[in-house]
Amino acid sequence: MVGLAPLVLVAHVSALHGRASLARSEGNAVPATVNEPLLPGDTFATHAGAAAEIALDASVAVRVDGNSRVQLVSLARHHRYVRLLDGTIDVSAHRNGDAPRIETSAGAVAPDSPGSFRISAAGGETSVTAERGTIRILTPNGMQILRPGEVVTIGGTPDAPALHYGTPAPPDDFDRFNLERDAVPAENAYLSRYGTWTTLPRYGEAWRPSETSEWTPFLNGRWFWRNALGWTWISRESWGWTPYHYGAWTYDAHDGWCWVPPSGSASTIAWESGNGALFTILNGSRMTKIGWLPLAPNEPSHPRLSQYANAQAPNAVVTLDFGDFYSGNVSRAREETVKALPATLRIGTPQPPKGYHSEPSARSM
Repeated sequence: MVGLAPLVLVAHVSALHGRASLARSEGNAVPATVNEPLLPGDTFATHAGAAAEIALDASVAVRVDGNSRVQLVSLARHHRYVRLLDGTIDVSAHRNGDAPRIETSAGAVAPDSPGSFRISAAGGETSVTAERGTIRILTPNGMQILRPGEVVTIGGTPDAPALHYGTPAPPDDFDRFNLERDAVPAENAYLSRYGTWTTLPRYGEAWRPSETSEWTPFLNGRWFWRNALGWTWISRESWGWTPYHYGAWTYDAHDGWCWVPPSGSASTIAWESGNGALFTILNGSRMTKIGWLPLAPNEPSHPRLSQYANAQAPNAVVTLDFGDFYSGNVSRAREETVKALPATLRIGTPQPPKGYHSEPSARSM
């Protein structure tokens, strides 16, 4: 297994209209993409005219308007903190106690119930709108409760804040983006947009993506290294967050490639950096290629590639020149058969890169 991170709390970019950038906690800045994993310390910034959504989990999302910057401070459940550096966000929460506390230069706000809350920060002032639900306004002078339909602007100084109440502004493009995202269904129904649910004799319920017969998991995306996560798969498929980080893949003679959801409750299911196995090919002591294949449900590491359940499935095993792998250029990946691979193949995790990957290239399908 590439990486199991039961104690790592991971958010991700769940929607992106327009351009955005990501300054990672390790210090590098890159263009942001859909399905990009986000960790505490990361700063996410949208460009003019853009709109994005960061999913903290299945029930909490932070939507980001254009020309806005947010930093993830903590992702721990019931102790989530997001810092709005400037611009406008909307916090959408469907369960009590899961919404993050939002900090700005003027103070802090904390949703008190499920709902939707718009927060803007500019010029030392913070404006808060309770669209649905109630939200607490926290200042050195105490706490105020903002109810649905109410708006407050926090001004003055951090030591002596002044609260001014107003009325909601007319709907704008960002409000329409939020309504669009609110309409996205729950996970199973969402995946149904992009595939069909079936029952496999061995594994039970499974999801089959609506792709061509030549399609294979782990081709439309890239592997990326993060210190806290290891090698992480970032899919370019719009549905490609959950199926590549939870559960596993299997090839069925009738249904083709199917994703098998994980078993257990939400609190016990661990996030994986990628449910695939990586291997290296050596020429003497020099690494020449890196390859991978999808892992089957509950599959451990094996000493030989041929022992993996999916090793003989069509187009399951691919290899890539090590330079293309480290640059994220998966478009040059090549399908292989296990028999055609050299004896110098070694199952194991490739070394971390010396630098950071560039923007990935899409594979021509």
